[in-house]
Amino acid sequence: GWRSRYLGNGISLEPDGSITKPVFPVGFGQRLLGHDKNSNFAIWADLSLRCAVMCGVIALTYWVPFLEPLNNYGWSMQYVVVIICFSVYMDIGNTTSLAWYNFYGTLLPTLNVFLMWGFCPDGVTKSETFSPTWWFGMIDFVIFNGAFLVLNVPVGVRMFALSWQAYFSMAFLDPQNTTKFSTGLDDVILEGAAVGPLVGTIFGCIISILVVCLSPWGYALTGLGAAQEQAIGIAWSEGMQWKQMIKLYKGSESTIEIDRLKGEAKILEAKVHKLDSMMSATWWECFDLWKAGRVKAHITELQGKLDCMHDWLKGSIQAMQEEDFNDKHDKLMAKVGDQLETLADVGGKLMFRAVKMGINGFAMSKYAGADAALAQIEQRELKADMQAVAVAQKELAEVFASSRQEVFGANTLTPDSLGEHFFVFALSTYGQIATEYAEYILSDKRAEPQGILKSCFNGVKDTLAFNSLNFIMRTSVGFFGAWVIGYFGMPGGIMAPYSSTAAGTTAYLMAAEGKGGSAIMKNVARFQGTGGGTIIGQLLFTTLMTCAWYGGIIGFGVVVIYEFFAFYLYFSSQSFGYVGLLLAAYGAEHLIMGCSSQDTPGGVYNTIVDQTLAILCVTAGDLIIGNRSSGHLAAEALFTMTNILEGAMRELFGIGTRDLSTPRDKRHCAIIDRCTDQGTAAVHDAHKIEIQSKYMQADSIGSEAPLEPRFYRMPFKQELWDTLIKCGGQIGIKLCCMEYAIVDAEARKEKGGKHAAVDAVISTQTLGKVVDETMARWEKVFTLAETLMLHETNDKLTNLGKSCKALLKEPMDRLDSNLKDIVQEISQALPPTTSKDSILADDICLASVLVMMMSGIIDRINTMEEVCFKDPDIGLEDL
Repeated sequence: GWRSRYLGNGISLEPDGSITKPVFPVGFGQRLLGHDKNSNFAIWADLSLRCAVMCGVIALTYWVPFLEPLNNYGWSMQYVVVIICFSVYMDIGNTTSLAWYNFYGTLLPTLNVFLMWGFCPDGVTKSETFSPTWWFGMIDFVIFNGAFLVLNVPVGVRMFALSWQAYFSMAFLDPQNTTKFSTGLDDVILEGAAVGPLVGTIFGCIISILVVCLSPWGYALTGLGAAQEQAIGIAWSEGMQWKQMIKLYKGSESTIEIDRLKGEAKILEAKVHKLDSMMSATWWECFDLWKAGRVKAHITELQGKLDCMHDWLKGSIQAMQEEDFNDKHDKLMAKVGDQLETLADVGGKLMFRAVKMGINGFAMSKYAGADAALAQIEQRELKADMQAVAVAQKELAEVFASSRQEVFGANTLTPDSLGEHFFVFALSTYGQIATEYAEYILSDKRAEPQGILKSCFNGVKDTLAFNSLNFIMRTSVGFFGAWVIGYFGMPGGIMAPYSSTAAGTTAYLMAAEGKGGSAIMKNVARFQGTGGGTIIGQLLFTTLMTCAWYGGIIGFGVVVIYEFFAFYLYFSSQSFGYVGLLLAAYGAEHLIMGCSSQDTPGGVYNTIVDQTLAILCVTAGDLIIGNRSSGHLAAEALFTMTNILEGAMRELFGIGTRDLSTPRDKRHCAIIDRCTDQGTAAVHDAHKIEIQSKYMQADSIGSEAPLEPRFYRMPFKQELWDTLIKCGGQIGIKLCCMEYAIVDAEARKEKGGKHAAVDAVISTQTLGKVVDETMARWEKVFTLAETLMLHETNDKLTNLGKSCKALLKEPMDRLDSNLKDIVQEISQALPPTTSKDSILADDICLASVLVMMMSGIIDRINTMEEVCFKDPDIGLEDL
C-alpha cells in the first residue's frame, strides 16, 4: 500500500550514479523512542509500550467504579490481559496466528465441557469414586489430554487446552464441586466456568490484534510490510557491496578493507535470515489473496535467490582474501575493471528494480486503465535493464577471454589465475540471478496460493501426525503426574485435594519440545517467570495500590511500567524471552485485582508451591525418560549434515558411495543426470535447503549445550564444537557453490552439448587422486571428530591410537602442491574456447570454481583435523 506509493516509480540515483538508499518513514512512537539511534530498541519498545498501555487500560476496569461492572458478566478482564500476553508477538501475522491458536485451544475444552456436563449435569457430586460417572470423567480426561500430547497440535492450542481441561476435569471429579458449568449449546451459562473464559479469550484475541494495528501512535506492525522494507534494503546493500568489492579487488594490494567486507557480509547474511523470520507468519496477514498475496509470493521467490546470491558473495570475499595481488592480477584488472564495474552497476540496478516491482505486487494482468499504463512503463524499464545486463555479461566474457590470453599467455586455466576466474564467475552469477528474478516478475506467474480452505485442510493433516515417543512420554509424566498429585492433594495443608493449578502450570512450562538436558535449565528459568511474576505482582499490589480516588492513576502507571519491562524482555531476548512472557502473564494475575482484594500470605505460598510442583514434575519427566543431551543432539545434527555433504561430494565427482575404485577417467557427475531427469530448477537448491536446515538445527542445539547441567559428564567441548560447526558450514557453502556452477552451466548448455568443464575436472588423474584422498581423509577426520564430541567422561578412549597414527603418518597436503599438474591436465582436457555470451558458459571459469572450492574444502578438513588433535582426550600415547 503506502510503501509502494512512497517508493514511487523508477529508480532514484545519487550524483555518482549509484542507487539512492531506500528509506521508509517511521511512526511517531518509534521516532520518539530513538529509531534513528537504535532501530531494534525502538521496534521492541514500541510494541512493548503498546501492550503495556493496553494492559493498563484494561486494568482500570478494577479501579474505576463505572468500569467495574465489566467484570460481572462471567469473564475476567484480568484473564483478558493474560490472553494478550500470550497472543501479541512482533507483527499482525504472528499475533493473529497465536490468537487463533489460543482461541482454538480454549474452545475445544469448552466444547468438551458441554459433553461432560451434558451427560452428567452434576459431575460426581451425587456419585461416588469409581462410579460410572467417575469413570466417565476420568476416561474423558485421559483421552482428551492424551490426544493433545500425542498429536502434533500447535503449541498454543496444546498449552491452553491442557491447562483448561485439567481444571474442568478436576471440577467434574470433585465431590464437593459448586462451580457452575454449561450443560450444552441449549444451556449456555455466560457466567459458567467454561463459557466465561471463552468469552474473555475472544475479547483478548481481538484486543491483541488491535494492539499491533494502525493507531495515532504508529503504523500497523505487519510482517509483510517489514519484509518489503527488508527485501529492498538487502537488494540495495548487495549491489553496493559488489561495487565496493570490485573497487578493492582492482587495487594493487590486500587491505584491511577486504577483511571489513567479511564483517559486512555477516551483517547482510543476518538480514537475509531476518527476512525469513519476517515472512514466517505473513500468510495470516493476507491469506495468499489479492495484492498482498502477490507481494508475499514475490518475496518468497526472492528468498531462494538471496541465499544463492549470498553464498557467491561470501565465496568472492574469500577469493579476495587469498589473492596475492601480483603484477598479473593488476594487469588483468586494468583490462577488465571497467567491465566488472559496468556489470555490477547494471546488475545492481536490475536487481533493485525487480525487487521494487516485486514488493509492489507487480502483475501485468491485474492492472487496468492508468495503472496499466504505469505498469507498462515499469515493464519496459525492467526489460531495458535486463538487456543492459545481457550486454554487460557478453562484453565481460569477451574482454576477459582476450585479456586472459594477453596477461597469462594462454587462453586457458593457469595456477595463478584461479581467484580471478572465480571472482568474475561469481559476479556473472549475481547478474544472472538478477535476470532470473526479473524474468519471474515479468512472467506474471507465481506459486499456487494457499487459500483458507486448503490451509485448514493442511493444518488438520499436520495435526494428525504424531509427536516423537520421547516427547509423548516426557510430557505425559510431567502433566499427568502433576494432575494426579493435585487430585489427591498433599499433607499438611500444602495442597488441598482436587487442585489443578500445578497441572495447568505444566502446560505452560512444557509448551514446546525441549532439546536435551538444557530443557531442565529452561524449566528452572521459566520458574523465574511464573514464581517471579507471582511475587512481584503481589508485592506491587500490596505496597502501591489504594482504594483512594487516585488509586486508578497509580494502578495504571504501575501496570504500564511493569508490563513494559516484562514485554520488552519477551520481545528482545532470545534466551529469556519466554521468561519475560511468563512474568507479564503471571504478574498480571496478581497485580490486576480489585483495590480491596488481597492475596493472603498463605495463598501466595500455596501458589508458589503449585508452581514448584509443576517444575518438579516437568523436570522429572525430562530426567526419567532420558531426554538426550543437547551436546549429543547437536553432534548428531552436525554429522548428519556432514554425511549429506559427503554424499553430495561423491555424487558431484562421480566416485560413488564410499567406493574409490571407480576408474578416474570414467567418472561422471551425477548432478548432470539429475538435471536431465528433474530439470535444473528442481536441482539447483536441493542440497542447499537440506544442508542449511541441518546446519541451523545443529547451530541452534549447540548454543544450548553449554547451558545444560552435567552431573557426571565433563563440560561441553566448546572450542572443538565451534571449529567443527564453522568449518562444516563453510564446506557446505563451497559445495553449494560448485553445485550452483554446474547446474547454471547445465542450464545454458545447448541441447546435446558436451559437459566439457565438468567432465574435464572430475576425470583428470591428479585431481581424481586428490579427491580420492580427500574423501578417505574426510571419513577418518569426521569419524574422529564425532567420537571426541560424543565422549563426555574421563574414561579413556580405546582404539584412538591406530586412527590418529594413520592420520599423522600420511598428512593431507593443501591442493597447492598438486595445483600445477591439476591445471595442466584440465587445460589439456578442455576443448578450444569459443566466444561466449556470458562468463557462466566459459568452461575455464567453471573449472576454476570447482578447483578453488575443492581447495577450500581440503583446507577446512585439515583445520578440523588440527583442532581434533588438540582435544585432551587424545594423549601422547595415541600419537
